[in-house]
Amino acid sequence: MGVCILMFGRNFTKALSSAAALSLLAACAVVDKKDTAEESNWFVRMFEKDGQNYAEQATLYYSQGNFNKTLEYTTEALKANPRNQQALLVGALAAEKLGRYNKARQYYEDLIIINGSETSLLGSPDGQPHKISEIARNNLRAITIAQNKLTIENRDGSQSFAVSEAVGADISKSTIAEALSKKSIPAVRTQPVGVDDIFTPEQQNIVSRFLILKELAEKDFITKEEFLSRRQANIGGLLPLTNQAPGVGITDPVPSPDLIIERLNILKEGVETRAITPREFSAERDVIIEALMSPTPRQRIKNRAPSKNILDAAQDLRRLEVLYNLDLITAGEKTAEKKAVEKYLGINRNPVKPAAAAPAPVAAPQPQTPSVQVEVKEITKAPAAPKAPETSAPAAQTPPAAAIVEQQTVEISASPQVSSPF
Repeated sequence: MGVCILMFGRNFTKALSSAAALSLLAACAVVDKKDTAEESNWFVRMFEKDGQNYAEQATLYYSQGNFNKTLEYTTEALKANPRNQQALLVGALAAEKLGRYNKARQYYEDLIIINGSETSLLGSPDGQPHKISEIARNNLRAITIAQNKLTIENRDGSQSFAVSEAVGADISKSTIAEALSKKSIPAVRTQPVGVDDIFTPEQQNIVSRFLILKELAEKDFITKEEFLSRRQANIGGLLPLTNQAPGVGITDPVPSPDLIIERLNILKEGVETRAITPREFSAERDVIIEALMSPTPRQRIKNRAPSKNILDAAQDLRRLEVLYNLDLITAGEKTAEKKAVEKYLGINRNPVKPAAAAPAPVAAPQPQTPSVQVEVKEITKAPAAPKAPETSAPAAQTPPAAAIVEQQTVEISASPQVSSPF
């Protein structure tokens, strides 16, 4: 019994000694400034060595181009140690090659969280060794760029935004409402402007595109020349009566300005971190701007017909005021379009004065008067010469001649009233 107690005491003393040694090593590891907060624990570093054989096998298969095998060994390595950075990196690269971007995103995010100090050539943008966490951050940004494409190619080859009708309608409406809230509303309006009351869904999409184009120009994402050329080629969407019709596709739904600006910022950061090349940035940017509004439309829509009644014309004039308040049209453009609306409606048109056409019809019957008078004279002379000696009562024929003259005179006085336009 005493021997057992002695042996137990010796083992207990050894256990205490081992625990003390481990505690001392752990304390030394914490003091070591080269390790990060996540890697400061000695037990964690020992644990991370597990699964290294699987990680090396995964790397070998990746170098041979066998990406499926790479993922199999990556899975085994991460089962043994979920923090193995080599396995996470090679697995993310293989997942990208296979188009499994969600899996690659997961591995890259884990590497960013670990934020280790190890370097690698795999996935390096310039062939030089970089920290694995930096490589993961750059590649994750590239995946984000690839997954969040804003444009699609239509059957006719034109580019448009991949936005559904329902979502696009809400986005365009909110874009206009937000722009109106930032502007001072004229005092004549006692109620807030309702977007649905002023613009149809297609008109909302057009206005939203012009607002986005204006904001991109203000934030220097496009040049002044790009803004002016696209605006001038499609301004008929806002001013249909005084300008050429805009290009086909301008009435389609469009993403929000924040989403477009965010994507351009991601592309810009991708160039700065070498996740993408400047040529890739330029190509992607041009696609976005071209899909937003083309400076040379190959096809144009049919402009809306002028309003023919007072209510529709009043709505057109109210719409012009809103566009002017949003700084989308100038004062001169608003005035010209307003005159066109009034012209087609018949407002302020000079009335036709009938007095200007009066002299021409009055002068028409004058040439007929001499001919009738000559005829009357012939009629009065004809019965007097031959029939004076033969008739026993010449005075009886005078009344008929006078009657003829009176009858003919009545016909002459009535003729100008028949030919008068009045």
